Amino acid sequence: MDLQQALECVNLVPMFQSLPEEQKTEVAKLVVQHEYPKGTIIYLAGDSVGHFMILEGGQVKLSQVAANGKEQLLKVMQPGDFDGEATLFNGNQRNVTATALVDSNVCQIDQGAFQKLLQQTPQLAVSLLSTMSQQINNLQEEKTLSTTSDMAGKLARYLLETGAALNENPFKLPLKKKDIATYLGTTPETISRTFKQLSEQGFIEASGSKVKILDEDGLGMLV
Repeated sequence: MDLQQALECVNLVPMFQSLPEEQKTEVAKLVVQHEYPKGTIIYLAGDSVGHFMILEGGQVKLSQVAANGKEQLLKVMQPGDFDGEATLFNGNQRNVTATALVDSNVCQIDQGAFQKLLQQTPQLAVSLLSTMSQQINNLQEEKTLSTTSDMAGKLARYLLETGAALNENPFKLPLKKKDIATYLGTTPETISRTFKQLSEQGFIEASGSKVKILDEDGLGMLV
């Protein structure tokens, strides 16, 4: 992986974005790229992972096993999303399972190498603390904005991102509709109604798990 591509991965992560260019370059030197085919388990809950993961392309599902033994979807990572930032600073055991929903490219930063860089570059540690403090201050505002987004817009975004990740149209949904409902924070009934609404408005054709985007620009306007 060349340095420019590694820098592009680093720039996807908010806590790195505001760092001086020379510090971002030092972080980028630690990046290693991995490709995971659809269905690959990247790590299991309880594994000692020891790295920070940035999704460069594709979709990755983060899930847990509930008390009743059923899988519980926690998040669907889209390009630009990241997971395991806490492992950069302490502890490397993850409590979630990460699975590639489609063919995915991942950038990884090793915990040990990153901690060594922090020891060698104290100004990087100071910069990161400042950036992370600002992110904490922004969390409440972001939460408020996310709760005001309507379900049609959320589903439209998911369909556009999934179509782009698969690079297909029509495409088969990689998640069951009940899992899409969990991911978007609603009920399966609401998801079914919203699929029907988008179909009636001519944005998509949907049949079971098959979806065809008819009006990409129109869907984009809903987001």
